[in-house]
Amino acid sequence: MDRLKHYTLRWPRLRKRWKSIKGNTVAALVRAALWLLDRLSLVTALKVGEKLGMAAYYLFRRTRVLALRHLEWTFGDRLPARARQRIAQAAFANFGRAFCELAKIDAIRARHHELFQIEGGEHLEEVLGAGRGCIAVTGHIGNWELLASYFAWQGVRVSAIARRLYVPQLNRMIVDWRQRQGVETILRESSNSARAILRVLKSNGILAMLIDQDTHVPSISVPFFGRLARTPVAAATLAVRRNLPTVPVFIQRNGELGWRIRVQAPLYPNLELPPAQRVRELTVALNRALEEQIRSNPAEWVWWHRRWRRAPMANLDPDAAFPYEASA
Repeated sequence: MDRLKHYTLRWPRLRKRWKSIKGNTVAALVRAALWLLDRLSLVTALKVGEKLGMAAYYLFRRTRVLALRHLEWTFGDRLPARARQRIAQAAFANFGRAFCELAKIDAIRARHHELFQIEGGEHLEEVLGAGRGCIAVTGHIGNWELLASYFAWQGVRVSAIARRLYVPQLNRMIVDWRQRQGVETILRESSNSARAILRVLKSNGILAMLIDQDTHVPSISVPFFGRLARTPVAAATLAVRRNLPTVPVFIQRNGELGWRIRVQAPLYPNLELPPAQRVRELTVALNRALEEQIRSNPAEWVWWHRRWRRAPMANLDPDAAFPYEASA
């Protein structure tokens, strides 16, 4: 019995130690990959990224199958199987390229005036001109990290609300990477998240949120590609509570080396509706903007995410409290 108790006490420590070793190993491999890629020219690194993405398409069967299944659900008979396969391959290549762009961020930043085009910048000027900040909504489209960095490089305060990564070492890496570009990370699990959000808004900054995934946060089921999909309501709820504009913003590739950023007209809560209906209506409108962007350029969305993994729900998730209380 004493031996059994001895091993019972030790196993949790062993599991914790193994988790730490695994996290350190993954982080070391990522650092090594980023260092090696940074030794290459920008053009070469991006070509390597595309090849890495294509290799992942063939190596990770379950992820590939999931992407193809979602493309079939979305486009059905409107696109032949071969066309859906090409989109999936391009999406993997885009993801590999995006990773390499993180490694080459200094080279991109040095040339960002020539590499980036922006459409609709006047919309952002309009909402920031009011002096109350705004909520920028996008998805895992193109290189969303590069999108936030671009606006920070222009001297705009940008804070990204994100979940903590399961590997602490990687979480620190990405938070540090964003900070070096001028982007603050507000971890939604943090007890200080509400105060951090208010500081951003009071300083007329941009709160960046991604709402295109089914994650364990307060959500509501609204249409997405013809299917009800649980969609985070943080952006819409915060906009309703403070009567803030939400601005759909997207980035996509522009030729072999370049990016185009598109800022859409701001969306405001409908003050004639009850608060709950305002949240729903605004979430529907934001989802529609995401869907239109993905339809126009399907090769740059992460089709392998389990977007419809859970059953639809009629009302706001009753099991989770809204974490971003933001009273005036």
